[in-house]
Amino acid sequence: MKKWISTAVIAALITASVPPVVSHAATAIQIYIDNEKLSASQPPIMKGARVLVPLRSIFEGLNAKVVWNNKSKTVTATKGDQTVSLKIGSKTATINGNTVYLDIPASVVKGNTMVPIRFVTEALGEEVYWNSQAKRVDIVTKSDDLSTSTITTTVGTQYGDGRDIKVNFTPSQNEGGVYEYRVMLVKDTSAGNFTLNAAMNITSANYTEVSKRNGNVSVTLGENTRDVSGEKIRSGVTYKVYVLTVGNDVANYASLLSSARNSITLTAKPAVQAVSELRVKDVANNGDGRDLQISFKQPGTTSDINSYRAFIVKTKDASSFDLNAANRASSSYSTVIGKSGSSVITTTLSSSSRDVSGDLIKNGTAYTLFVLSTSTNTNDKQNRLSSGSSSFTLDGSTLTAPSITSVTDRSDYGDARDLQVSFNKTGDESKVGFYRVFVVRNNNSSSFTMSEANKVSSGSYYDISKNGKNQTITLPQSLKDTSGITVREGESYRVFVVAMGNQQGGYENLLSSSSNVISLSNNSVSKPATSVAVSDIQDYGDGRDLQVTFNKSSEESRVDHYRVFVVKSGNAGSFDLSRANGMSSDRYTRVNKTGGNLKFTLASGAKDTDGSAIRSGVSYRVFVLAVSNRGDSKLNALSSASSAVQLSSSSVRPASNVSANIKGNNGDGRDVTIAFQKASDETGISRYLIMLVRADEASRFDLSAANRVSSSNYTAVNKNGSNISKLLGEGTRDINGNKLAAGISYKAFVLSLADGSTRSDNALSDGSSNFTLSQPAVQVDQASITKVENKPNGNPAIQVNFNKAGNEKGLSFYAVIAVKAASASQFTLDQANALPRSQYTSVSKTGGNGVATIDTSALDSEGSSLKPGVSYRFFVLSVADGDKATINSLSRASDSIVLEEITPMKEEKKEEPKAELNGEKKEEPKEDKGN
Repeated sequence: MKKWISTAVIAALITASVPPVVSHAATAIQIYIDNEKLSASQPPIMKGARVLVPLRSIFEGLNAKVVWNNKSKTVTATKGDQTVSLKIGSKTATINGNTVYLDIPASVVKGNTMVPIRFVTEALGEEVYWNSQAKRVDIVTKSDDLSTSTITTTVGTQYGDGRDIKVNFTPSQNEGGVYEYRVMLVKDTSAGNFTLNAAMNITSANYTEVSKRNGNVSVTLGENTRDVSGEKIRSGVTYKVYVLTVGNDVANYASLLSSARNSITLTAKPAVQAVSELRVKDVANNGDGRDLQISFKQPGTTSDINSYRAFIVKTKDASSFDLNAANRASSSYSTVIGKSGSSVITTTLSSSSRDVSGDLIKNGTAYTLFVLSTSTNTNDKQNRLSSGSSSFTLDGSTLTAPSITSVTDRSDYGDARDLQVSFNKTGDESKVGFYRVFVVRNNNSSSFTMSEANKVSSGSYYDISKNGKNQTITLPQSLKDTSGITVREGESYRVFVVAMGNQQGGYENLLSSSSNVISLSNNSVSKPATSVAVSDIQDYGDGRDLQVTFNKSSEESRVDHYRVFVVKSGNAGSFDLSRANGMSSDRYTRVNKTGGNLKFTLASGAKDTDGSAIRSGVSYRVFVLAVSNRGDSKLNALSSASSAVQLSSSSVRPASNVSANIKGNNGDGRDVTIAFQKASDETGISRYLIMLVRADEASRFDLSAANRVSSSNYTAVNKNGSNISKLLGEGTRDINGNKLAAGISYKAFVLSLADGSTRSDNALSDGSSNFTLSQPAVQVDQASITKVENKPNGNPAIQVNFNKAGNEKGLSFYAVIAVKAASASQFTLDQANALPRSQYTSVSKTGGNGVATIDTSALDSEGSSLKPGVSYRFFVLSVADGDKATINSLSRASDSIVLEEITPMKEEKKEEPKAELNGEKKEEPKEDKGN
């Protein structure tokens, strides 16, 4: 039975009658790690009632690193975040700094540190099984297997895209180590080269993300699903389906790519586009199809569409109504609708209209509308069925909606008086109390429903009495739109009319369709910029200190450009349109329109309207002139003045000549050295702050933004009286808190930090030139040794078998290195990289696993020839090609092996003459003698 090992279990490993002496227990108790027998120079022993094991062998078997301190007689082992330390002869040890007690102290037997097995396994957090009959202890390490079960894929034939593919798989049983799953489709022609490394580098747009969950996973892909190369899934292409299980980085689990068995091919032809925005209205009281007015929006492309078929389906049957059912349905049970030049098609059904089951449409039955786009050439593209509408029921009491025939801009008042609305009355006005007109902003019109209309407060609608006729009315000046804002020029609107049901008859209100979009215009003058503001953002003492913002003209289609005027506050009261129009071009700043509101900083040479350079200590106000695109200055429009601003005169000066030097390929701050020239006068400066800004955000980075940067997102540098050069660190972040990354363009700025408490006294440098970090160095994958054994072939020799690197991309060759066993635990990658060609055996990459034979002609890592009787451990160095990979990778050490001396085969020499006597060679000497 599986248990965590405890003192009681260890005690059960031996009987109570064992005398308190040390005896070898290798023949009685075997130790296995993950079902592999532990091989050690010193076997386990029993001391008293305890089993002791060689610490180094078992720790290294559990992938821990062991270090021996001969001076303090202390051994330290590390594995992941676990650190274990104990001293020979002591009954205490530490695990991650916490003291634990041993049943018996650690001791040395034949040069090996021996410790109780319970301590070893509990220290590294593994599980232990005990088989009393077999006298066998099994140590089972924690599983990091994230594998999923076999993938099954179901392929439909309706859409010809990802929606036809359903992928099923059983998730990993170890979901604690899973971050997420990714379903990936790979063209069959590329599947042979699809590896884990390739899967990990696929962009998120080219796979389907699946959250981890308990139980089987079934996911249907989407219409826009793409394969790993970024191409949309389509018919006629053969794919393989993979599931990438992404390991949880926090738990240090590696990711795993499934295998892909069967290939899949979509057979459905591509389809025409579906209609959208299906709407149904009950517009009469006939109790048949004439009561149903349906509308829908045509797709963007209709050139491949012949016509449309509208299907009325009982809602109880709607879930099973699909493309196949629509294609099979009798033409008598649908309504054919031709294409239209309008984006929205509206039609009313007939008295003979039937649902798809053949029943006449009638009151009291819940229905759902579907519309089929029929293809002009079904051999090329198949038909496409829309989604179903909301369920609806004819009840025989709903009144008919009014219909808007036109909305026009009749005047230039710039308010609701400009709007003239014409609409057709309802069919039976006896059910109508009156009509109500709503003006809705265009960007809100798609969500304007009867429910929303009922919520609108008075002042934002206009009521009209019924008169038995179709009506044309002009709206009142005071009318506001449904947002509560006065109707005005420059805003786009749609108009709705509601037939307010006769409450005495119990009739509900009914909303019309929207009118076309209308925008009030006034062709007389331009509209001014608004919300003009100015702020002092720097300390240059010229135009660069002034940042100006304003909202664009509400009629910017009439504006050619803007002119920004800086006016001394004493002159602002007399600055008007006439003076602005007459101002020479050197006394304003021209700003082109962008379609949005504007924010910009003036130039160092900017002048005020008197022709004087902008300077500290003077109070200014700013005006903005919207210049008409008709070339008539009378149509220009001048804004109101900004609030007054006066440039401060700070004693702190900015740094200058900021530059970034990139050297290295770490892909982080360690590659970046920032140099700058100290402030011309460092009086009042406490230190400098280096700030890194993404190049695409640098135009908006100013003193105000710099003063808000968190202390963790800049690098502080003390002033030293000289120009400064600072190498940044690995953890350096940009001003947004993101670590520097390769492939992103940055600018460096330096903030001179005033020694006072007022941030406005700080001064910001200009930005450096753009710089970009190189991609970080790439390490080649690691090989793993599977077996070492003596294989003499004329000379004493050892054969080393190893598994190739998981991915040989970037690999040049393998170097097999012999290291004396006594030195192997301290052998490092740096030592391996430094070996000359004579001290390793090279093995070419072949795509398969490797074999190397090492004999006495080879040299070990110390430059000595291999000698019989000496114990060695072997390493395999994966050598990078310097192009796709630049860092070598060293395997773990093999088990120790002693090079064996070859024993002479004396008997074979005696038998050779006997063999000749029985063969034809017996006669050869006689013939020679006769000659």
